[in-house]
Amino acid sequence: MALQFIDQSLSGIGRSDRRIIRSHVMRGKNTGKQRRSTKKQKNVAELKSLLYAPESGYVIPRQVLWSDLCVTSFPQELDSQSMGLMHRWFFDISDTLFPPQFCTKFDIIKSIWVNCILADEAYFHSTLAINASYVDFFQRKPAISPRTLHHISKAYALVNIKLSGPFSVSDSAIAAVVSLAIYQQVHHQPAIGLVHLHGLYHMIELRGGIARLMQENRALAMKPLRLDIELAMQNGTPTLFRGDEVPIHSVLCDHDVSNRHLPRDTFWMPPIMLDLLSFSKSLNEAARRSKPKLDPLDYTETLLSLLYRLVDVLPRRKPTTKPGGLYGHVTYLAMLSFMTTMLPEYTRDGPSFSLLSDGLESAMQDLCATAPESSDYNSSLILWILFISGISVLNLKDHYWLSPLIADNCTRLGLENWGAIQRELSRFSWIFSLHEDQGRHLWEHVRLGSREVSWDIPSRESS
Repeated sequence: MALQFIDQSLSGIGRSDRRIIRSHVMRGKNTGKQRRSTKKQKNVAELKSLLYAPESGYVIPRQVLWSDLCVTSFPQELDSQSMGLMHRWFFDISDTLFPPQFCTKFDIIKSIWVNCILADEAYFHSTLAINASYVDFFQRKPAISPRTLHHISKAYALVNIKLSGPFSVSDSAIAAVVSLAIYQQVHHQPAIGLVHLHGLYHMIELRGGIARLMQENRALAMKPLRLDIELAMQNGTPTLFRGDEVPIHSVLCDHDVSNRHLPRDTFWMPPIMLDLLSFSKSLNEAARRSKPKLDPLDYTETLLSLLYRLVDVLPRRKPTTKPGGLYGHVTYLAMLSFMTTMLPEYTRDGPSFSLLSDGLESAMQDLCATAPESSDYNSSLILWILFISGISVLNLKDHYWLSPLIADNCTRLGLENWGAIQRELSRFSWIFSLHEDQGRHLWEHVRLGSREVSWDIPSRESS
């Protein structure tokens, strides 16, 4: 270290002189030590500015431990915007799939999905393509941006290379194809997603089947199963993985729940209605902290198991043979609508389940043709069906007959305020943290709207 003499002025050592002295002393103390870089701190500030900027539309709902990811090495160097989006994806998708009000914290940093992003370039690019797509949506871009096209093109090219190599049915290959299917879901292209799903099905069969994959990698195996259900609901096609062979169970359903929880005139209800009631009870208790929160993968497995048992009621080529007559068919559709409120929304437009909404409207037409004059008319059940349908796959704008039917059934039951309606609805499957605000909002529309009752639901052909 070069010596530097400091000349003392007649007035003594000044402030600038002291600064030079301290600098020389600290150089000696810090010799050989690594200096902590301020570059990471600057990056963190940039990321926070990006994520919290009002014009970006992105808000992180809880504190993020930036250091967990800032020190990682991705397959490709990221600019600050892409890094910010990657951070948001890691933590927000975890809260979407495993709602924190029900589930214990899912350690996304140690999950297979973060490992795939860090170790597999194909999955890395497909994830960035999905993230960039969200930016396109929030910025109201009419076309896919060059950034999105770049990443999805790279992802497809790398997946093709992977599928032609020796690791074509590895965990990373299955994860990469899953991400391509999710990308198509984001862009509302379920037909292309179905092509990817068929590819996944054959890959999993070559691995020994879905049961073996569940044993080897439970978190990975449930991704194709979720896609299988969602695409069956969107395309009107049968599930590829047969429900009676899928190794998933309603592990969070307490079978001690008895028929006394349901109104007496619903004795014909199948066991799955009790399972849904039990599942709702578990979620409500976890949200109220009266019981411990649920394991995230147990929550997902129960969700998928119930969906596989219900998805077959969708109208395809023949009428349903489910028990209960007209009440049975419309109730099964309502139970499926209830389950959609726990499926992820890939875009701001929400999930598209037009087959389910069409089936519900048609079933309500058939029911309303005879039900009002029937001696066994079930106002409680119809009210639950109308509310669940109205907060899931139907809306007042396109199905204006919902409002007067809700008003009529509330009158029949003597329900004049939301508290009384809520108590009636909670006799069936009702998850307060998910359905309360939407249900109240629907009731406000009904209360402020016309109470003139019309049981003549217009057919889709005449509308």
